[in-house]
Amino acid sequence: MQTRTATQTTDESARQPTPKAVSRDGSELHRLLEVLPAGAYTCDADGLITYFNQHAVALWGRTPALNDSSDRFCGSFKLFAKDGTRIAHDQCWMALALRERKEYNGQEIIVERPDGVRATTLAHANPFIDDEGNLLGAVNVLVDISARKHAEEALREAHDQLAENVIARTVELTELSHHLFQVAEAERTKLAGELHDDMGSLLTVLAMRLGRLKEQLEVVAPELVAEQQEVIDLLQATVGAQRRIVASLRPVLLDSFGLAVALRNHVEDWSKNSNIPVELDIPSALPPLHAEAALTLFRITQESLTNAAKHAHASSVRVSLGMTAKEIVLHIEDDGTGVAPERLQHPSSHGILGMRERLLQFGGQLSVAPGTHGRGTRVGAIMPLSAIS
Repeated sequence: MQTRTATQTTDESARQPTPKAVSRDGSELHRLLEVLPAGAYTCDADGLITYFNQHAVALWGRTPALNDSSDRFCGSFKLFAKDGTRIAHDQCWMALALRERKEYNGQEIIVERPDGVRATTLAHANPFIDDEGNLLGAVNVLVDISARKHAEEALREAHDQLAENVIARTVELTELSHHLFQVAEAERTKLAGELHDDMGSLLTVLAMRLGRLKEQLEVVAPELVAEQQEVIDLLQATVGAQRRIVASLRPVLLDSFGLAVALRNHVEDWSKNSNIPVELDIPSALPPLHAEAALTLFRITQESLTNAAKHAHASSVRVSLGMTAKEIVLHIEDDGTGVAPERLQHPSSHGILGMRERLLQFGGQLSVAPGTHGRGTRVGAIMPLSAIS
């Protein structure tokens, strides 16, 4: 594939027609995406790339052609699944979002640059659909998580190295795990803050300007009001995508309102987005918990729900949280395909290992077993109150 320079693409794009969805006040939308600390690009309903920011160019290692059928759905050189399988561009998350008119948030994909360097990213592809059900296009935000994946790989390697002498090096492993989790959470928090603060102010300004522009159009050019409404629809879709990305990166409600409120809000949103019903048994309030302990229970719930949807293909889930005189108990049970016993201790099961490592920091225990009726999976987390109050 021939690589184009930024200057060539800029010259070409200046001569090419701009899609109607961003033809009015498009500079404001571009400015909004330009300040994202992540790659971002848009496509029209046919999958032609209509805009990309410089973070996307750096991630792809090339500058794609705008509104050109030679670059459809994604500007990357090559794409791969987590298992290394090559993915055609017309099967990427952006293509699926357009074809199925469905949101795909937090989907992992590997991007390869022309120089062979690969980066693991989380794709957040969201279609733009107007009030009449017409597909306008889609936006995809690519969050580079290569550093986190390297940290996970380092953690897996550490587990392999320490397998022959677990007892003697337990303290060292726990400290390493704790550090890696702190680094990961710090990165999530920083990115979530930048997305929330920077985008929040720009969205406010953009909404005000679009409102004033619509008022002016109703007087001087009423025939353009419908087109202006499409821009407003794009703004609303961007707001929704921004909120979902921030929520997946950092549970803001956890800091402000505590574990019970944060869990209830996250589970309800997850149920709505996954179309999987959830039975909730969470108290309206809990005594104050250590911040990292509460975050650990939240991440265990988050990981378990992700597994229930992605791997177990569950049709229903039950989440319960309760306290006894000595401990706090969390259970997430699904009716999916279950987990094979040999996977529970396998080094590649880093999701389960990660949950167990988080709990060990507070003297807690993790259990993963078949569901109550012998079907699905039941994840249990127990923490002593003495370690988390």
